[in-house]
Amino acid sequence: MKQFCIVERDSHEFHAGSKARNDVGEILTAQGWTALPIHRSQGKGTPDKLKMAAVTWMDWRGVAKQLSPGDTLLVQYPLDMYPKVSRLAIPFLRGMKEKGVQLIFLIHDLDSLRGVEGNGERQFLELADLLIAHNQEMTEYLCERGYGDKAIRTLDLFDYLLEEEPTACNTQDPWEVVVAGNLRPDKAGYVYRLGQLDSKVRFRLYGPNYQEGVPQVGVKYCGQFPPEQLPQTLRGGFGLVWDGDRLDCCDGVYGTYLKYNNPHKASLYLACGIPVMVWDQSALADYVVEHHLGIAVGSLEELPRRLQHMSREEYQTLCQGAREMGARLRRGAMLGRVLRAYESSKDEVTE
Repeated sequence: MKQFCIVERDSHEFHAGSKARNDVGEILTAQGWTALPIHRSQGKGTPDKLKMAAVTWMDWRGVAKQLSPGDTLLVQYPLDMYPKVSRLAIPFLRGMKEKGVQLIFLIHDLDSLRGVEGNGERQFLELADLLIAHNQEMTEYLCERGYGDKAIRTLDLFDYLLEEEPTACNTQDPWEVVVAGNLRPDKAGYVYRLGQLDSKVRFRLYGPNYQEGVPQVGVKYCGQFPPEQLPQTLRGGFGLVWDGDRLDCCDGVYGTYLKYNNPHKASLYLACGIPVMVWDQSALADYVVEHHLGIAVGSLEELPRRLQHMSREEYQTLCQGAREMGARLRRGAMLGRVLRAYESSKDEVTE
């Protein structure tokens, strides 16, 4: 019985995709899993979709030929492919399952949480022997959707592989807050209102699609960097996980999504040893507070008061929690824990 994992690469230069997906592949191959490469979409419109339909069919035909009964295949869902094209993989996955291959789906995103149906989500996930969800809230959602008969494990946080601890990231100044991610106005509209907050709180913004306009007091845009380089440049005392248009809550499609997902930026901050600030209605809130990884707030307008009343000892406790968790994330401990627990549960059933 062998263990395989799908890794996605570009069509032309065969470069890797996102860091979150790349890290999963690295963690698994380091543990002895065999990587099976398939192509990812290029996002270049209809001609590319037509080409990728043929490529995807050939890729999955090749994958199916390499697996035997009793083998395990881990798939990162959704596939990094045009949704309609990705569904070409379903018959091959179904055929593998029918011949006794164990299928594990590690969930990155769920379109249904954003109100999008018809992308093949149910057809994919109903084939799983194990679903790896982000957190307990996502697990409960999956059970409500009819997947309660599956084995479901929670990742709690995404791993964020780094070769060494980036010790210079945490400035030890809790009033200096980092915001990393896509700064597009329709996703992170709140960043264009940060200047309305108490100027004692200073924000450092990192990421693409920032619309520079009238300068805001206490807000500095620091540019955009690849995920692998960002830890070398990130500087701050807290890392903010927030989405939507408002300062007083997380709203809209992206803000509501925080009630179910674990943003990869939280793992970035913690991997850098920076404690996090999260919305108190987000799925991460309880975990962050319970494990002393940061603070949860209902509104960004609370920050001056919260920081004013935070003792140096309390802040250092959060920094220590972030450093300890960061060490785990940098070595891929979260995914390793989930897979070990799943294997142990299978062994107990067969004994």
